[in-house]
Amino acid sequence: MAHRRHRNAPACRLCSQPVIFALTESGAYQPLDPEPNPKGNVLAFKDALGAWRARSLASVEGDARHPLEKTFMPHFATCKGPAQQVLPANVTPIRRHT
Repeated sequence: MAHRRHRNAPACRLCSQPVIFALTESGAYQPLDPEPNPKGNVLAFKDALGAWRARSLASVEGDARHPLEKTFMPHFATCKGPAQQVLPANVTPIRRHT
């Protein structure tokens, strides 16, 4: 599915896809895919100040969901990373040894 690019929307540094950054309950920012996804494991909503807030779906007990929360997929699960450069047939790739 093609993602809509919103004005001033942040993008992933690895794959350049749009992401939203949501503040977790532990105070860290987590990148999420911008569209809700029922297969995701993160609940997120925009608060009154327009900031995204997130928490783990596993932390929810019973039906204790906030009415504005939707399920999102963490971007780490869908990021394809940088596109591999196609080298000409006469070029041998150099791999970094670690």
